[in-house]
Amino acid sequence: MRRARLNLALIVALGVGMAVATALAPALTTAVGQQARQGWQTEVQPDRLASVDMLLQNFEPMAFGDPGERVTWTSVQRWREPVRAVLIGDAADTYRDDVRALFAEFTALTGIQFSLADGDSGANLWMFLSERDWYRTQVTRSFQRPETIVCFTNTSLDSNGVIMGAHTVIPEDLNSRGVRTCLAHELMHAIGFQGHPSRNFDSALRNGISSERLTINDRILIRTLYDERLRFDMTPEEAMLHATDIVRELVGKVQGAKDPLEVLAQRGRTTTAPPPWTGGPV
Repeated sequence: MRRARLNLALIVALGVGMAVATALAPALTTAVGQQARQGWQTEVQPDRLASVDMLLQNFEPMAFGDPGERVTWTSVQRWREPVRAVLIGDAADTYRDDVRALFAEFTALTGIQFSLADGDSGANLWMFLSERDWYRTQVTRSFQRPETIVCFTNTSLDSNGVIMGAHTVIPEDLNSRGVRTCLAHELMHAIGFQGHPSRNFDSALRNGISSERLTINDRILIRTLYDERLRFDMTPEEAMLHATDIVRELVGKVQGAKDPLEVLAQRGRTTTAPPPWTGGPV
């Protein structure tokens, strides 16, 4: 009986959440998922720093998606206000500490406050650990080849590319490593990454064999995406010109640092309330 009530709660929560997000941001809802990759792949090395050139080569598809599938009216997509998340499902308690650890890094790297609540009142990021049957129904609605999708995230944007809401769905029957890799992967989509890196790039956002935690490369590229020099009204080409300077600066800071997160953090910029905004491109 508890399981039946939970399924209903999941469906109602997702339906209400999507309705609210759509009302706030009717411009676009996008879906991105982690795909299973066949063939040989090396394990991700979380602490191996890629070259500046390799970081930039992968930042472009990660941040803006594949060239043929990019949104033409906005390139940069990210949050502008604090993120209030809720984790829903029978297995939720098992992974709360993992989500909190990711959120601590997101808060430091983005300058945006990420918090995990016990209830969904006021939430703008919903994470569902769902039964397989319910997951199949949801993934079929969003993808042409749902059988290749391990887990997925929907994000709702306003007309400037500001993320207004996100929903991450992970089947609960994955093993613990599978759930943790999905959390790291999908929450990177939820904070604004629209695509995936190459299969030999050390990143939690890589398809196939991925990582249960953010890599040093992920930290640098998250910090880059949330740098104020990247504006919502830029084209991908314009954004990449600034990203080149940003990545070079950040790699210089990280090399030789005892605590890479400390030198990458945007401590002084962290917001706890929505910043003032009068509308229009920002």
